[in-house]
Amino acid sequence: MRQFGKFKIEGDKIIHPNGTTIPEDEPIWLFRGRDELAVAALKFYFELCELNSCTDYQLLGIKTAIDKFEKFKIDHTDRMKQPGITKGA
Repeated sequence: MRQFGKFKIEGDKIIHPNGTTIPEDEPIWLFRGRDELAVAALKFYFELCELNSCTDYQLLGIKTAIDKFEKFKIDHTDRMKQPGITKGA
């Protein structure tokens, strides 16, 4: 089992914190720590959630992710890259 933010990955299933499985036909998006634009995207999403009066639970989850991504960016400058630069290779 691997943690994906607040979600768990079990085999080919992604489990929501409430125990439900995300349906296979529901789109999801994944940001990697090495993505140079991930922190900016997460911060923008945080602002949108604040404007939408999202719960403290949601805001804390995003803030936690931002902190982890920022730490990764500092600790692994050699691994940072522009998204899509490797063209899937």
